[in-house]
Amino acid sequence: MSLSRSEEMHRLTENVYKTIMEQFNPSLRNFIAMGKNYEKALAGVTFAAKGYFDALVKMGELASESQGSKELGDVLFQMAEVHRQIQNQLEETLKSFHNELLTQLEQKVELDSRYLSAALKKYQTEQRSKGDALDKCQAELKKLRKKSQGSKNPQKYSDKELQYIDAISNKQGELENYVSDGYKTALTEERRRFCFLVEKQCAVAKNSAAYHSKGKELLAQKLPLWQQACADPNKIPDRAVQLMQQMANSNGSILPSALSASKSNLVISDPIPGAKPLASAT
Repeated sequence: MSLSRSEEMHRLTENVYKTIMEQFNPSLRNFIAMGKNYEKALAGVTFAAKGYFDALVKMGELASESQGSKELGDVLFQMAEVHRQIQNQLEETLKSFHNELLTQLEQKVELDSRYLSAALKKYQTEQRSKGDALDKCQAELKKLRKKSQGSKNPQKYSDKELQYIDAISNKQGELENYVSDGYKTALTEERRRFCFLVEKQCAVAKNSAAYHSKGKELLAQKLPLWQQACADPNKIPDRAVQLMQQMANSNGSILPSALSASKSNLVISDPIPGAKPLASAT
């Protein structure tokens, strides 16, 4: 590796560290801030959902008190319970999002700033030290050659010159190896940070998949039964018909044929079967 190539790789190494510190870490802090906003919004949804399903239970209680809609009250109770289970799974996803992603990333980015600054400083100090040692050796060789050129007996400097040439070669090799290793280390540091982010996001995705899978499983089991329960709004349950028949048999004022009539066939202006018109005022 030539010296100019070594210098180019040195600049690349510094740029990788600076990119992590000046671009990756600020972007990660912004990601964490947006994540906290997202978490807050989801927590608000969770709180609102509890109120929503409490209200659904109240509607179920109201329906369960009715002779004509009791089974629909049971359906509303089931709906509230199923959605409560789905909501519980969402809360687990929220915990994972907070603990496995936001908290760990926040801790990582705070420690990372100090670590990277120290790592870059250590690399630069060592690279400069090796570069200075090489420059010093090259300067000594230049002085020796100048002295040799002005000497009447230049042969006496040849051994010393060979020693300097050998030393320069070794020091240049050390510098090139150090810079090459430094570049590899910098790229590894950068990759490790992206891998950490992807790993934590995968943990959140896994919990999110469990949440959606749980919801799909529960709803797939119950939804057809719920749809069947409300398929015929005009159907009066048998127990309600029997109750009305019993009442008719006991007082004889209500006709069984009238009880089996569909309520949907009546409008406000229709006369109620069996009712007598009011006598006109005299």
